[in-house]
Amino acid sequence: MTSTTAPPPGPDGLVHRAVPYRDPEHQAVAIAGPVAEALEIGRRALVIVDPRCAAVLRRSLGHDAGVEFRSPDRMHSAPPFTVAGRWSRAVREALADGASGVCTVGQPVELPHADPAYWTRLDLALSHALRALPVELLCCFPDAEADRARAGALHDEFLVDGVPVPSDCRRDDHELLAENPQRPPDELGPPIMTLPVTLDDLGSMRRIVERQAELSGLGPTRVSDLVLAVNELISNGVEHGSGHPVLRMWRTEAGLVSEMSDAATCRLAFPGLAAPPVSGERGRGMWLASELSDVLQVWTAEDDPGQVTGTVVRVTMSPP
Repeated sequence: MTSTTAPPPGPDGLVHRAVPYRDPEHQAVAIAGPVAEALEIGRRALVIVDPRCAAVLRRSLGHDAGVEFRSPDRMHSAPPFTVAGRWSRAVREALADGASGVCTVGQPVELPHADPAYWTRLDLALSHALRALPVELLCCFPDAEADRARAGALHDEFLVDGVPVPSDCRRDDHELLAENPQRPPDELGPPIMTLPVTLDDLGSMRRIVERQAELSGLGPTRVSDLVLAVNELISNGVEHGSGHPVLRMWRTEAGLVSEMSDAATCRLAFPGLAAPPVSGERGRGMWLASELSDVLQVWTAEDDPGQVTGTVVRVTMSPP
């Protein structure tokens, strides 16, 4: 199996800065300027912050300023790479609707499932998912010494009282990922089906996935999306992996889970987050599967030592 690297950012690509704040009022003041400037030049604004800051920002900019606010608990209701994919789709939808760019703001908030590793992995994933898009990404953090050190490791620049300040402690993304591992795959119990797949089995595999999706009540469009997503993952294992991956499926409270496991291992540090170049021959399948499913998670023996053997990819689809 092969890994892909996202294209380097163009001249209008991602600007990613860490924004220190003392309290919600100071946080709103710190981000009001960049958000207002973006709106003035025809950009959109997408803000996902603590409700206290959001309330102050609304009063500062006006309720009809055109800022899109999203709830942190809903936006962050999935693993960090899936959230980064959601963020990227929101930006691309704004660009397709005529925006010249997007200013987007986020911050770590208190959530039951979100530990420090979650926020580190999300920050790194956002850098990768948005790197080729005309985006200003502002990541707010409490202005304390330990928080500043963590933010500096993840960002090239700080934005301090409206002034960009270079970070002197930026670290390698892959090192940070290794130090902040994701959780191992959840134990889901006995699968409803287990199917070893070879090249000759792809047609029958698609029909089986279609039937299981129908039985799970996904509806015609989501059935088609799941069949295509699973086909991309299994085909990747057939063509670039061992040649005989295994498909397993489970029905869970979160939806229908489909898993591709393969003995072949690979390095996929940022799987499915950015579309490969149009001229590229590799990498589109993982990205397409991420776009079509509700949640995509990837574990590899190289990037997640001790958690899996080879490569494990899971996609989850819930009924509409």
